[in-house]
Amino acid sequence: MDRPFFFLHVRKTAGVSLRGLLANRFPVGKLLFQAHSVSGPQAPGDAMLATGHVGFDYAQRFRTWPTIFTMLREPLSRNLSAYRFFQNHSGAHYRMLAAELSPADYESRRCFGEYAQRLGMRRFLRDHEALARSWLSNVQTRQLAGAACAALADDDPRLIETALRHLGSIDLVGIFERLDETLRLLGGLMNWGRIGPVQHLNMTRPSNSDPDPACLEILRSWNGLDSHLYDVARARFEARLAALDDASAKDIATSAAWPIEGEAYTPDQPIHGYGWYEREWFQGKWLCWNSSPIATLNLRPAQSRPSTFRCLLSHAINEAALARLEISVNSIPLRLRKREVDGGILLEGEIARVAWAIDSIVARLTFSCPVMGRPCDVDPTSTDRRNLGVALAWLRME
Repeated sequence: MDRPFFFLHVRKTAGVSLRGLLANRFPVGKLLFQAHSVSGPQAPGDAMLATGHVGFDYAQRFRTWPTIFTMLREPLSRNLSAYRFFQNHSGAHYRMLAAELSPADYESRRCFGEYAQRLGMRRFLRDHEALARSWLSNVQTRQLAGAACAALADDDPRLIETALRHLGSIDLVGIFERLDETLRLLGGLMNWGRIGPVQHLNMTRPSNSDPDPACLEILRSWNGLDSHLYDVARARFEARLAALDDASAKDIATSAAWPIEGEAYTPDQPIHGYGWYEREWFQGKWLCWNSSPIATLNLRPAQSRPSTFRCLLSHAINEAALARLEISVNSIPLRLRKREVDGGILLEGEIARVAWAIDSIVARLTFSCPVMGRPCDVDPTSTDRRNLGVALAWLRME
């Protein structure tokens, strides 16, 4: 991959949920999260993926012009979600923000949460309009316009003109309300094939009551530019989706595969496949849990037509998950031998010659894991509610 990847993360547009999927596509040492954070590196350097709450102009910091991806959301929905999210920050979240935001932005967010909790939405929007607008007014337009337009008023035509010009320069603008179709377009753009599934993280706590119509009207009046930007982006999204032919609209196998480096594939290398959680650092090593009963991994072995498959699973959610696990190479099932070893469970099996007759270069691995479970159901003290099967530590094909 020659060009780096820039994910312009607009708040409350599923960015945290998408970030793990995107990160899995790049080596772990080539990632920059939180590019906006005052306490971390802000220049991408040699990162192959950089993301954060930054403006379009951040793309100029890359040594090579990046592939740019962003998500937009219907403005009223986005702002209601942002309001509720900011209103319900915990002490732990504020401590995180203190390390992430500038002192001025941190104080602004702290005041937002305090006033929103104490006054309620209508009084807050009315009595603290400047503060509310700084986080709830044309946020998407301003982020796409970039830092050079930060001082422009909403009624300055240069603001929306710049945002629309930058919109046309973005390789893919996804639509929050069309997430599955966005992933299909992104998979095609990057030659990743099928990607997902999305694990919904950082979700805003739903409201127990319908929004006040007066508040909705205020928010609409503050977001005319975002509404126009969203309409233009959605029209372009529809046109791009319509351009997909019947074959590309289906879940066909990707031609992209990651070449195994050295003796083994380990999850610190990119994951070209479907159905994996974001990689985890555990006891000094990287591992990756499957997130779907069917998970795939596309690899290019170092040897030509290897005959032996070995795979170490560092964990299994339970005995049934391990017992029911099946793995195939290019659709040909492996007859696996399983035994406990230092560090986990070793799986071994012979790769049939017919598997390489199907594809002599790429090994398309399919992990079928029909039994999955949640750590919180296994251990009552766990707060992990993910549905897990097995965790991959490494694999070899020799």
